[in-house]
Amino acid sequence: MSDVRRKLLLVAAGMAVASTALAQTWPAKPVRFISTFGSGSPADALMRLVGQKIAEPLGQPVIVETQAGAGGLLGAQAVLRAAPDGHTYLYTISTTLVTTPHLVKARPVEMKDFAAVITMAKAYTCMLAASSFGPNSVRELIAYAKANPGKVAYGSNGVGGTYHLEMEMIKQKHGVDITHVPYKGGNDGLMSAAAGNIPVAFAPCSSITPQARAGKVKFLAVLEMRRAPDYPDVPAMGEQLPDYEKISGGTDIWAPAQVPATIVRRLHAEIDKVLAQPDVRARMKEIGFPYDGTALEDMAAQRRKDYEIAGRAVKVADRKSTRLNSSHGYISYA
Repeated sequence: MSDVRRKLLLVAAGMAVASTALAQTWPAKPVRFISTFGSGSPADALMRLVGQKIAEPLGQPVIVETQAGAGGLLGAQAVLRAAPDGHTYLYTISTTLVTTPHLVKARPVEMKDFAAVITMAKAYTCMLAASSFGPNSVRELIAYAKANPGKVAYGSNGVGGTYHLEMEMIKQKHGVDITHVPYKGGNDGLMSAAAGNIPVAFAPCSSITPQARAGKVKFLAVLEMRRAPDYPDVPAMGEQLPDYEKISGGTDIWAPAQVPATIVRRLHAEIDKVLAQPDVRARMKEIGFPYDGTALEDMAAQRRKDYEIAGRAVKVADRKSTRLNSSHGYISYA
C-alpha cells in the first residue's frame, strides 16, 4: 500500500470516528432553525410550535431565528456559514433551493450544499378566476385564450415565482398568449381578481376559499397531479392537462450537507413524531398547511425532480435578462 493511500485511509477513518462521536453526543447545545419566513406568518408559527415540542426529547432548547429576504438566500447562506455540527438548520419554502438558484447568475447556494431533513407541510395552491370571467376550467381558459390572443391576463406572485414559471410552461405547451402581471405576493393577485381587475390569478387554496364563498372568485384548478384531499371538489391541474409538470411546494427543513446522516435521521424522526400529534395536525389544518410527513429519501428525490422542472421552466420563461437582487430580496430585470 502506498504512503498516499495509507494517509487517505487514516484521514477517512479519523473523519468516521469524529462523525460517530458527534452523533453520540448530539445535541450538545441549543438547536437553531434559521427561518426564511416572516415573523408571525403561519409557517413561522408552525415551526415555533414544532420547536417547542421537540425540545424535550432532544434535551436542548430549540431556537427559531428569522432571516428572511433575497428569496431565502440570506437564510441559506447563514446556515452554510455555521459549523456543520448538527446544531443549525434551514427552515424555508421549497423554492429557495429548487427555483432561486436558476434565477441568479452567481449562485451563492446550491441544493447539493444541503441534506434533506423533512418536508413538514405541503402548501396547496390553486388557479382561480374572477367570478365574471367566462371559462370555468383550465381547458376552457386555454380555448378562450386561443380565441382571444393577448386579451387574457393572469396574476402571479412575481417574476420567477412558481406561479409564473408553471403558467409559462402551460402557455408554451398549449400555444396560448396570456399576459403576465406580476404582483408582490400571491394574495395580491387574488384580491385583484376578486375586485374584477384581472381575470385569472394564483393563490394559496385556503386564501381563495372565503372569496369563493362570497361569490367573488371561482376555483379553476388545484396545482397538483391529483385532487387534494382538503379540496376534493376542485379539479387537479394534472387531470385537466395530462402534460402538466408540477413544481412541488412545501415547508422544508435542510441540514448542511456535512452533518452526519445519523443526526439527520434522528431529527427527521423527532419532527415526524410531533407532526403526527393530533393537536399539531389540527393546528396545521387550521392554518392551511396539511401534514406531509415525507420520508427523508422521498423528500430528497422529489426536490431533485422539482429542481430539474424549475430549470426547464426558467428557460421557457426566457428569464436570461432577469436577476435576483440579493440585497433587496426581489427579482428584477437586468
